[in-house]
Amino acid sequence: MTDQADNAAALRSRLRAVGLSSQAIRAAWPAWWAPEAEASVSARVELRFELARRLGLDPRSLIDPAAEPSFLWRGGRFKRLAAESQREQWAISSFGTTVGRLLLQASADGEPSLLARGPGLLRGAILDAGSPFVSLEDLLALAWAAGVAVAHLRVFPLDQKRMAAMSVRPDRRSAILLAKDAKYPAPIEFYLAHELGHIALGHIAAGGLVVDLEEAVPRLELTDREERAADGYAIELLTGTPGLTVEPFEKPGLGSEIARTVLAAAGRERIEPGILAQLYGFATGEWASVGVALRNIYRGPRDVAASVNEIARGQLRFDALPDDGALFLKAVLGSAPGA
Repeated sequence: MTDQADNAAALRSRLRAVGLSSQAIRAAWPAWWAPEAEASVSARVELRFELARRLGLDPRSLIDPAAEPSFLWRGGRFKRLAAESQREQWAISSFGTTVGRLLLQASADGEPSLLARGPGLLRGAILDAGSPFVSLEDLLALAWAAGVAVAHLRVFPLDQKRMAAMSVRPDRRSAILLAKDAKYPAPIEFYLAHELGHIALGHIAAGGLVVDLEEAVPRLELTDREERAADGYAIELLTGTPGLTVEPFEKPGLGSEIARTVLAAAGRERIEPGILAQLYGFATGEWASVGVALRNIYRGPRDVAASVNEIARGQLRFDALPDDGALFLKAVLGSAPGA
């Protein structure tokens, strides 16, 4: 490798050429790198090793300037498959596995058997502890207590973010990476409960992962057995009934009417009102009205991702990671470099 054959600019271009986003490359790029480091062979090699570790790439494919960057993790199951190419799937798998490994390395083991108690018993325990219903905060507390690390990706490996959530199991423990942007807790709450279902039901073998891709029109799965089971787990955990459905109004429901109805039912049924609105959307497809209902339920938008990652930062021991890994994970969580 010569000074001119593969300088930093050319290396960035090679990474972009395999589909990696500029955002992901910036997050992975080490803070110590400076233009004058190009003169050092050892610095150029170390740069490539650090990028490979953070992005899930084979370091040999970065050191050889004639090689195409090669993703290390090419497995995983992609649910509700959209238009992602195989290389885009590899990028998601490799990036997700790398982030999942860092999250688990920096977090406590917890009690993995907790999820095996079943969604009904877990829901009962949450309600008995004083919660009016199962909330997003309750689900996050459950996940971390079970040793499942949860983060909301603020950096994504691809330019187009079509992934809603993924569960990754590098070894004996699992991590959940949320990716869907949402202004209100309920959509994220449902995805988190769904991913907990995948983990609890044994859908992810050691070294494996499941990626749930975002759909233009959200729906409950009707054909995929594992997806149906994870949906049922989520609905039972959130509502107490695995097959709970919400009856549509005789005429298309106005958002304000939906909000009034679910708020009135929430206390009686001990179900988070936003989840009832989500179930109404699944039943009717009236997602525009559901959006209005959520705005009324929560009295305006919230930064849900920031709330998820604030809890994550409180659970993580960044000092358990190498400096480069800690900085990268903080960037993925949305922290300023060096924070």
